[in-house]
Amino acid sequence: MTKKKTSPITIFELIWYLLCGLVCAWGSTYSILGVIAKYSDIKALLKFDDSFEKLFGLNLFFWGLIIIAISVVAAIIVLLIYAKKFDRATERERRRSIRLGALRKKNKVVADQEPEIVEEEAEEQLEESAPAEEIVV
Repeated sequence: MTKKKTSPITIFELIWYLLCGLVCAWGSTYSILGVIAKYSDIKALLKFDDSFEKLFGLNLFFWGLIIIAISVVAAIIVLLIYAKKFDRATERERRRSIRLGALRKKNKVVADQEPEIVEEEAEEQLEESAPAEEIVV
């Protein structure tokens, strides 16, 4: 029987991490644009930051921080879910190997024992000492 090799990372987990990374990059872009708008002389970026603040209540920097926090929380949740699945599979494999090891050890002990030779005289003496009706099979 061939063993199925389990990969520690699945395709769905990889997709989730990439998605969280993209959202984190989006939040980082907002934060960087907010810092540049605050400390530079670029009028267009400052005007965009002011209009963004009027529309949503917070400037680009703080919205970037919120988006980064959301993506980090999502990545942690994905990490915890898949870590639990991987630990469960690892524990199952460990228990299976322990059971198989115990069976192999038991079979080895039985194979290492020499067969006992039963003497026919002992069986005849047993039959003579007990009547046939009292022998229960």
